[in-house]
Amino acid sequence: MRRIAISVLPMLALSCQPTERTIKVGILLPNAATGEIATYSKYTLDGIQLAAKSKNFRANGRRIEFVYPERYSGDPSTTIDALKELKEKGAKIVIGPLTSAEAQSIIPVMNEVKVPVILPAATLNSLTDNEWIWRACISDKQMAVAAAFAAKDILKLKEVAIVSFSNNPYSQELAESFRNWSDAHALNIVKMVEINDIKEFEGIADALLESFTAPPESTGIFLPFYYNEAAKSIRMLRDKGYKGILLGGDGWDVPKLKELVGQNAGENFFITHFNPYDPQSKDFTDIYRKEYGTLPNSFSALGYDAFLVVHTALSKSRSLTRIRDIKDALQYLTVEGVTGRIEYSAKNHNPNTKGSVLVKFSDFGFQFARRLAVSPVF
Repeated sequence: MRRIAISVLPMLALSCQPTERTIKVGILLPNAATGEIATYSKYTLDGIQLAAKSKNFRANGRRIEFVYPERYSGDPSTTIDALKELKEKGAKIVIGPLTSAEAQSIIPVMNEVKVPVILPAATLNSLTDNEWIWRACISDKQMAVAAAFAAKDILKLKEVAIVSFSNNPYSQELAESFRNWSDAHALNIVKMVEINDIKEFEGIADALLESFTAPPESTGIFLPFYYNEAAKSIRMLRDKGYKGILLGGDGWDVPKLKELVGQNAGENFFITHFNPYDPQSKDFTDIYRKEYGTLPNSFSALGYDAFLVVHTALSKSRSLTRIRDIKDALQYLTVEGVTGRIEYSAKNHNPNTKGSVLVKFSDFGFQFARRLAVSPVF
């Protein structure tokens, strides 16, 4: 009997120790995707994990536990089910979805699901009109205005053509906002073309080049595409001998773009949220490279900042048991993120005071050009 008592008592002592309290944060990022979306998702998740590590996976006296959908490809038709799954698993706040199409798909059920959602990289203008949705990134309008401003006042272009995808809201909004700013500020848009598939690009490329009357070095083409389509269009235009400037948005911001385009890439610029060679980004870049052995990009930085928003809200919240308290904590929240200052108010769920970054892309890869502080009402 004495031997049994000796072996059991330690076990009883261990079993009586209190379980550490947790707060569950949902991660609504594709974990069963391929291609571009899988690439964007990996970078974003790396940023989230690094930010959580910097806070010791704790907020407001609780350990942060991430919960994920069982299997989620990023298909917008399945995003609602993935969001509901996270809520059922106990998530009190969610980071994601990743793309504008996914985020758009959940809007009809947000007042039913009632969980705060922080979008790391979904830029569609109207997404944050819903009371349950905030974003860490600039919007399409902010990005397009910055691109048009850079084209006219920094790159000194006289004529610009625009090509967009008719079936992609991201591409459409960037194209429309770029044109609107250009029309109001005397930047000559010589041609605006919509395509349904990148295979159509070759058929319109010659007409694009023929639309210019200014010297090639004073012309540009705005291509609001994701990086695979951007690479194909850049390669095609350079092979046709085009010497002007090619412009894009944050969909270009993946290091693989250089590999896909190859040599003789010419001079290209894109607007994005972050660049590792920006002197202001050095601390984050060093930490990220030490952790992952590679340089961060915009999606890494936005994932990091999205978690900082979540952490700040959890830390400010009156309680972590009521979702409504966490939602209330997001009002009038300010975070100094690695992509810039993020400020919300009761009526504004966008970081409207954030600037952007102009990046040059050439045979030398991505190079920091400059920061831009251009607001959407510029």
